[in-house]
Amino acid sequence: MTAVPVAGAVALRPDTDVRLQDDATVITLPYRRIALRGLGPRVTDLLAGLRDRPATVDALADRLAEGGGSSTEIATLYLALDRLGDVLVHVLDPILRVVPVARDAAFAAADPAPGDLVRLSRFALVRRHGSRLVLESPLARHRVELGADALPLLAALAAPVAAKEALDGLPAEVLGHLVGAGMAEVAADGAFPEDAEPVLRMWDFHDLLFHSRSRLGRFDGEFGATFRFRDELPPEPVTKPLPPGPSVALYRPGKLEDGPPLGAVLEARRSVREHRRPPTADQLGELLYRSARVKNLLAANEAMPYEASARPYPGGGAAYELELYPVVRRCDGLDPGVYQYDPVGHRLIGLAHRPEDAEAALAGAYQATGGAVRPDVLITVTARFQRVSWKYAGMAYATILKDVGVLYQTFYLVATAMGLAPCGLGSGDADLSARLLGLDWAEESSVGEFLIGCP
Repeated sequence: MTAVPVAGAVALRPDTDVRLQDDATVITLPYRRIALRGLGPRVTDLLAGLRDRPATVDALADRLAEGGGSSTEIATLYLALDRLGDVLVHVLDPILRVVPVARDAAFAAADPAPGDLVRLSRFALVRRHGSRLVLESPLARHRVELGADALPLLAALAAPVAAKEALDGLPAEVLGHLVGAGMAEVAADGAFPEDAEPVLRMWDFHDLLFHSRSRLGRFDGEFGATFRFRDELPPEPVTKPLPPGPSVALYRPGKLEDGPPLGAVLEARRSVREHRRPPTADQLGELLYRSARVKNLLAANEAMPYEASARPYPGGGAAYELELYPVVRRCDGLDPGVYQYDPVGHRLIGLAHRPEDAEAALAGAYQATGGAVRPDVLITVTARFQRVSWKYAGMAYATILKDVGVLYQTFYLVATAMGLAPCGLGSGDADLSARLLGLDWAEESSVGEFLIGCP
């Protein structure tokens, strides 16, 4: 039998700090700090107790009165709780708790009628958070901590269902809290809001989740350069250790004394999906030299506790997690095959591989261009993910994708200035590239592909 929840109880997050500083009660959460003046020690102590002991507002007032609180203090308590509305946890123990995770997390429980159609938001997800099961959504400024009794309700809400049927004996407040928290929606005039809103219809679930989690504002997790693994794991090396295999020294061009002005290159830049002849090894060498070589290494220091490097394109935190693997079908002066680029030695290392995997990679690139061009040189761009996530929390993968973008633009500008035929691809097969290159998919796998040929 489902336990009866504590109706209308509120609490503070366990990680909330509440303390009296001079005449101000300062309440600090991971994402916000609030200072309320004139509450006094008794009201402050009551609020601090909400971290461990949920209570109804009336029960708090009774507790204050029993402890000798005046009518003025009781009124102050009600005003304080009203001011704290967007940081309060709303509790229906043991079924669920609605926990604020961002600023402006105003909560108002809904009250669906028994016959109203309800369903789970398509943006809602269930996952483990610490030792709890939680329901989250990129649209919401709360997460819902779930007890076991809530799980049948979530299953029932997978398809539109009448509120009374979905509840199946649970208190109506439970469904009202899910709707109020933004995890479920109620149909109005036969239509659900998410179906009627063009902006939401055009978002894929994973894209909106990624957007919300890689920017500040809608979640309470660690974010930015936290160096969270500094005392647990060493940073990844500045460059990837080179594999054994035959190496090919690449052409090193001199300084760019002459050439088209940047404005002309920018105007001429475009994706060229026609390869009339193969590039030469010297042209590939010049492209990689001007785009991606290591210009110099930067020693670790207190502010940047990892070895870094400087390269022609910008990189987040100077981590330079991207690795380049040319897959060569045709290139004058270079044997067909799969290579790893050494950005320090400016050379290619031949990789052992299965020919059918290389053919599949080239075929995938051909399909990504809509069948417009059979690639001569496919540069597979991978990321050593831990190189970035060792430093950054919440934004590591977003940083990697930004780095891919600026590398693409650098390739485009250099190749255009050289008269080559560049083409960045928008998709690729990460599993195939991991198999082709002998990589652990979760440790290092492809995040971009770029074609080079001659027009």
